[in-house]
Amino acid sequence: MRLYVLDTGLIESTDYAMWSPTADPGSYGELSVRSYLIVHPQGAMLWDTGIDDGVAGAPTGRRIAPTIVFRVPRTLRGQLDEIGIAPGDIDYLGLSHLHVDHVGNVDLVPRATVLLQRAEFDAGFGPDPQRFTLDPAAYAALDPAWINTVDGEHDVFGDGLVTTLSLPGHTPGHQGLLVMLPQTGPVLLAGDVAYSARDYAQAAVRAGNVDIEASRLSIERTQTIERELGATVWLHHDLDAQRAIQTAPYAYR
Repeated sequence: MRLYVLDTGLIESTDYAMWSPTADPGSYGELSVRSYLIVHPQGAMLWDTGIDDGVAGAPTGRRIAPTIVFRVPRTLRGQLDEIGIAPGDIDYLGLSHLHVDHVGNVDLVPRATVLLQRAEFDAGFGPDPQRFTLDPAAYAALDPAWINTVDGEHDVFGDGLVTTLSLPGHTPGHQGLLVMLPQTGPVLLAGDVAYSARDYAQAAVRAGNVDIEASRLSIERTQTIERELGATVWLHHDLDAQRAIQTAPYAYR
């Protein structure tokens, strides 16, 4: 078992309050973007695909909104090459949810089995995805025929070492991934359950989430897992916390 942390982008925001309810309006903030590769004896799984590698070719990044700029200092494809994993070697693609900064390179692994919570699939491929803050253009490369919808916990390899967890609220089917590493111990990839360690500790939920109460309950569930299993919780967008986490080609074991 190996877990690689992939640096798949940076978000620059001149109004960090849109991400964090504890931030001052108009304050500047930077958010990390991460993807993860789990190498298991029975196969390889990529968790999220970050910001589109094509942004790496833009010297000043890509402005996607008046207050938001995307940057890609290191491409996902380049980091997989460093590890020695070809896209065709990846058996599963797990997606925490369908926001643009998590699905930017789904076309890189077009034949991997996609694991998505059923609630996220229904929202993203239903009649009104924009209602749930989802943009179908962002994940247009996903072939629904390759998507395996799951409900709640799903044991990916059947041995309890890699398990999806339903953590809704940020989007209808937002999910986390619990990885049981033999040396490091349990690691919970908590995605966007909170944008910073401070918000996570305070169970502070941003107004832009689709379900505020479900978001609070998901934070509580994450904290319970952290407490009862002794799990290390990694928040996807907390740049300060992510600086302490080693990225590929280093492997957590």
